[in-house]
Amino acid sequence: KSGQQRTVTAKAATRGITGFSAKHLYHLINESKFPAPVKIGRASLWRLSEINKWQDSHTAQSKQINEEDE
Repeated sequence: KSGQQRTVTAKAATRGITGFSAKHLYHLINESKFPAPVKIGRASLWRLSEINKWQDSHTAQSKQINEEDE
């Protein structure tokens, strides 16, 4: 590995990973509920590791809520 972290673009993050629209994604960012992007020029890029951590934390919360409902 080169030591560089892989990133995904806003389009890939919203459609491929989260399923959120860009508008909803930025709404979550403004509420500090989703990792903020790294700005490179005019591009907004996310660290894949941060998105994975966010997904893992929300998956764990969903499982906990489902277990409480049973």
